[in-house]
Amino acid sequence: MRKAHFSKNFICSSEKIQTVIALFIIFIFGLVNASSVLRSFSLTTDEDKHIMYGENIVAGDSTRIDDSKMPATALNALPKKLAPFVQNEKLKSHLNQLYAARSVTIFFSCLLALLVFSWSRALFGFIPALFSLLLYVLDPNIIAHSQLVTTDLYLTASISFAFFTLWKFANERNVKNGLAFLFALGVAQLAKYTAIVLFPLTFLALFLYDLPDWVKSFRSPKELFRLVMRYARYVVFAFVVVVAIINVGFLFNQPFVRFGDYRFRSDVLMRIQSEFSILENIPVPTPHPYLKGLDWMRQTEQTGYRSGRIYLLGYLSELEGIPGYYFVAALFKVPISTQIIYLAAIAAYFLQKGNGEHLRKNGIFFLVPVLFFVVYFNFFFNTQIGIRYYLPVFPLLYVFSGFLFTGWEGFSPLRKFSAFALVIYLFVSVASYYPYHMSYMNELIGNRLNAYKYLADSNLDWSQAKNEYRQYIQEHPGVIVNPRNSPPANPNKPRPGHYILRINDLVGITEDPQRFAWLRNNFEPVETVAHAYLVYQISP
Repeated sequence: MRKAHFSKNFICSSEKIQTVIALFIIFIFGLVNASSVLRSFSLTTDEDKHIMYGENIVAGDSTRIDDSKMPATALNALPKKLAPFVQNEKLKSHLNQLYAARSVTIFFSCLLALLVFSWSRALFGFIPALFSLLLYVLDPNIIAHSQLVTTDLYLTASISFAFFTLWKFANERNVKNGLAFLFALGVAQLAKYTAIVLFPLTFLALFLYDLPDWVKSFRSPKELFRLVMRYARYVVFAFVVVVAIINVGFLFNQPFVRFGDYRFRSDVLMRIQSEFSILENIPVPTPHPYLKGLDWMRQTEQTGYRSGRIYLLGYLSELEGIPGYYFVAALFKVPISTQIIYLAAIAAYFLQKGNGEHLRKNGIFFLVPVLFFVVYFNFFFNTQIGIRYYLPVFPLLYVFSGFLFTGWEGFSPLRKFSAFALVIYLFVSVASYYPYHMSYMNELIGNRLNAYKYLADSNLDWSQAKNEYRQYIQEHPGVIVNPRNSPPANPNKPRPGHYILRINDLVGITEDPQRFAWLRNNFEPVETVAHAYLVYQISP
């Protein structure tokens, strides 16, 4: 009896030590992000509107200002909202700064890091969980978007949280786990409209988990009816809780507006409204700005409105997405070590015999969302303007990658050395871009001056480096800062000079693609400014 008690205490103590180690790594991750934020990077392209909408929500107004801003950024507005209640003038000043708002996103990214560690440890053990955590905290794309007042990181966190809580509920059906999942499903809808796909995806994952029960139930009508009713209860509870959370997030702004009273813009909703007149008098239980924003977002995604041209490997697309865009983007934007690890984990998982039951009970909660997002974003998504849309895939892959390190104690010295070498290589590669992780490109591009030949847009330049740009032109008074106003009369005889311009202007995303063809096709840049601006020296 005493021995069993000692064993239990030892295990608890061991888990606490493991958690402390993970929290220390996450703390360092938070400090790295905070040190970048304190440099006061310039506002990214629509960060100001995210801040504005968050402040509007905190002030009690959820009226839609455009298609993509969501209540999640109200969290970033809280420091400024709390500032008037603070007596200390120095602290009040800090709370009113941009870095205070951005720090909230860092905090939630740290929570996601803890989730990645906890989920991986529950599945594979401590050492695999540490590798999963390291993949997350050393992801340059995660680092970059953890520092901004946007919804990309919130969406990424909420999707991982939703599938984590669903996994817990699937394995242990109780009220606590069920409510946790419904809460996760609801708050995800306040982060970004992409989260709407969680409804079919989570249903599918749970159905696959219960597939043996469904197969057995067909032998007994009574058992089949019982299972159908169980799922019907799931759907009803999910609908009620999620609609309630959406209403809270949008401050109960005009719920139950008749469907026929909406003035839709997207083809899908306009077609539904015109062809199904029976829906005209049905009150929509969600707030008016929620469905209105969903409609606007669908129109934006269909038409490419406001997103500019899509650029990949020197090719420009006006409206339609480029098939396989994110396969190529991830090839260059994800560190090489990370790609090796998660591809090896996937291969090892499916090549190892006897993983069928593990796949059904655990793997589907990663693979269902990952497979969906990989297919959707690569082949059916038109707003392919940066790796940031692809972020929800990565934390799930990092948890799954922990499988590669199961049985660590039995690894050969060579295998352990290879694992450590990959992590060291990962650290060096990512750290070499500090603090400009937004523009990270791995070593496959060769010289970093070549990055614009592969990708552009928010992969490299999301207006985050305007402060560095201004500093450069102050230090170089002779530089031509606006060459677009003075293109050469004859492109074959370009005018000599010292030029600086945005990558997105150069490649034709935000400018006429022909405007800088003379520069793009005939000359190579000599340096970059924060990896977002290119400098050219054209001699006589």
